[in-house]
Amino acid sequence: QIDELAAKIGVDALQFRLNNAAKKGEEFFPKMRPFDGNLSEDLNLVAKSLGWEKPAAKGRGRAIGCSGSDAGAYPLTSSAVRVHADGSVSVLTGSTELGQGSHTVLPQIAAEELGVPFEKVRVVSSDTAITPYDRSTGASRTTTLMGTAILEASREAIRQMVTMAADIFKVKSDDIQVVRGGVRCGEAQLSWAEVISKYYALPDGEVIGRAYIRKEGKFAKLPVFWETACTGIEVEVDQETGKIQMKKLATVGDVGLAINPALAEGQDLGAATMGMGIGLFEELIYEGPQLANGSILDYRVPRFSDLPKQVELCLVQNQDGVGPYGAKGGGEASLNSMAANIANAVDGASGVGVRQAPLTPERVWRALQNKK
Repeated sequence: QIDELAAKIGVDALQFRLNNAAKKGEEFFPKMRPFDGNLSEDLNLVAKSLGWEKPAAKGRGRAIGCSGSDAGAYPLTSSAVRVHADGSVSVLTGSTELGQGSHTVLPQIAAEELGVPFEKVRVVSSDTAITPYDRSTGASRTTTLMGTAILEASREAIRQMVTMAADIFKVKSDDIQVVRGGVRCGEAQLSWAEVISKYYALPDGEVIGRAYIRKEGKFAKLPVFWETACTGIEVEVDQETGKIQMKKLATVGDVGLAINPALAEGQDLGAATMGMGIGLFEELIYEGPQLANGSILDYRVPRFSDLPKQVELCLVQNQDGVGPYGAKGGGEASLNSMAANIANAVDGASGVGVRQAPLTPERVWRALQNKK
């Protein structure tokens, strides 16, 4: 519909979006968080990746889409970080690893705060008998909310160890300087392991830092973040069969800060691939009341062979989120605009508008025949 509106007034589809895109700081609803994305920057990055300024080859079409959504995250989270006398660290979290990479990102945050090697941090998760309460795993909330809890728990553990170091050196806490991986007092320097061992006078013991996140302070306004992304595609349509082949895919994730860029890009690619499934393949088919394609053998999902050979994944990192180091949620929004992108790109390639997803070869072929 956005592309149709642009065409009716004779404006380029990209320019139409740029003219009407939400601005950073814009307030959509009273007492809710203002928009924290930068859609203009995101759109321009996608356009550059696609080569938007040059006309598409004959039989091909391009489309760009953008999305800013409330993923539904609610700020209710707690965590604990245990620093052990051997220098290792245990992160206790109720967030579950579903393949999104939280068991990589969360220990990265603890390792950064405590100044210890990543391999020294282990994650204990999703055991209600021992892990602190977390409201949910979902809504792109883990890095922003659980990540903040782990950051704050790590800092609380550091404050405790500074007090211990002051007791060891018989000085005031203000005389203790925190350095990476430990403390310094004058010329003397101790690692966290040494602080704990010397404090207990045994090579044993631990310090437990805790943190509790609630709807207060920087998390007082909902949504916790606006999940913002842009996608662009170029497709080729076979005029004889209606088959669509995706030639280019570009994604831009407006993530604030990517603590692990490879994981952030992987989530955007995964989301765009799921959106490709919605736009091209996935459909429940019934014969009367009976589902006819209820197995993975019959229900068509995207394959690696369906992905375009040219894929460009971009991240916008303005550190404008409320999460650790300016991070915010990502990984869902690249899905939102893909089906519309496919329909708009097919229209550009073939001159036919198909309004029902998925755009199967049969549907596109019928639209092409009706056009004739």
